[in-house]
Amino acid sequence: MIKVKNNKYNSILKATSLLGGVQMINILLNLLRTKAIAILLGPSGVGLNGIYNETRELIHTTTNLGLDISGVRGISQAFEQNDTAEIDRQVTLLRTLVLLFALFGTLLCSLIAQPLSWFTFNDYSHTWDFVFLSPAVAFSTITCGEMAVLKGLRQLKSLASLSIVNVVVAIVVSLPIYYFWGLSGVLPALVLCTLLWAVAALAYGIKAHPFSFFTKSRQLKGSSIILGIGITFVVCEIIDHIAKLSVQSYLNNIASLEMVGLYNACRTMTLTYAGMVFSAMDQDYFPRLSGVVKNLIDRTVILTKQLDVTLMIITPMLVAFIVVMPIIVPLLLSGEFSSIIPMAQIIAASLIFRAIYLPNAYLPLAAGDSKVYFALNLIGALNTFWIILGYELGGLIGMGVAMFGENLIDVLMVMFISKWKYKISLPSKTKSMIIFGFLLMFVTYSLCYFLEGWSYWAVGILLIAVSIWYSLKNYKEA
Repeated sequence: MIKVKNNKYNSILKATSLLGGVQMINILLNLLRTKAIAILLGPSGVGLNGIYNETRELIHTTTNLGLDISGVRGISQAFEQNDTAEIDRQVTLLRTLVLLFALFGTLLCSLIAQPLSWFTFNDYSHTWDFVFLSPAVAFSTITCGEMAVLKGLRQLKSLASLSIVNVVVAIVVSLPIYYFWGLSGVLPALVLCTLLWAVAALAYGIKAHPFSFFTKSRQLKGSSIILGIGITFVVCEIIDHIAKLSVQSYLNNIASLEMVGLYNACRTMTLTYAGMVFSAMDQDYFPRLSGVVKNLIDRTVILTKQLDVTLMIITPMLVAFIVVMPIIVPLLLSGEFSSIIPMAQIIAASLIFRAIYLPNAYLPLAAGDSKVYFALNLIGALNTFWIILGYELGGLIGMGVAMFGENLIDVLMVMFISKWKYKISLPSKTKSMIIFGFLLMFVTYSLCYFLEGWSYWAVGILLIAVSIWYSLKNYKEA
């Protein structure tokens, strides 16, 4: 077992605080936007927006061939070696490929608009809607490409600023459209927002590194390495998005569009909240891990520190989130969404598994181990279909239980791979934090199930205090 000596968490906390603080602002702004959408459009509008968004993301992910991930890896490694010429080449290569695949994504979305309409709505009445959605695919690809440049160059402040700009744009642009056009404004608002996001991303990206692209095929040397990793990533993402879109299509056809809206509202609210911490993984942790992944000791130290900090922050947050759920759901959404509270509490409890899963899941991606990454994500995507069985057996609560089981299976699988493939051995302190976090989630959810009134709030506040105390204790002992 590799013994990782105690390390100060200051650098990780600084990055997490910056990105997490920005994410907090984004959460508040997004909650304002979600509240407005819920009031202006109701569950049907939330469901319709979810279907269009998931479709856009599916095609965008399919056609960009993982450039936003594989591109970060190449730029980050060049940045770690302080190789200016290689940084220039990697950035230019990435931008050239992004432009090509952005055009391809637009064309593909237009060509398959009719089958998309049948698959999602069980008829062809929305064919032209998906044609009009096609430019949003290109805009999304351009945005992700520029964000990959910023991540690889470790431009955390620019990433933070861009994140806030995107949310503000979404609010300023979409809400007036929803107000005047209602459900008919869902698609135009989505396309216009993605356009403005792409413009903002280009502005920040060009500031970090002058824009250029290759015009000759021989200049694309090395693209096969990027695309080789990216293709595996894309296949995994396609399977994942198809699984998620299938669940939404199933709920739409078997239940109603309102049920899709309730499901999406619950999932979005819980994952967005936790994203305040998880956002630092993609924007700070992954680039750092990519630069040292070949060194066993370095990758163990980086992973362990990231996991420790994530658990310290996320555990008190999840406890508080579960306890105050009966207040925040009606407050942030509307009374129409009160039925999702039990489901949201179960999902929130399962996010402790997500906090353990993510730092480990980035290992095969950083190492370029496409087969391991594919196997890991294929099983994870297939687990999504348990949600359908959960709905059949228990409605909304059944879906929450299914998502809890999904996250549990994912974390057990990734921990096995980390140990077997990458020789990661966690120190006893980290193991203790994992066990404590799991037990605390169990106790907190039991509180929600068995208690009510003043006893509910008294015990809930006590559990929040205990979780904060434990996290501070571990931080001071580092």
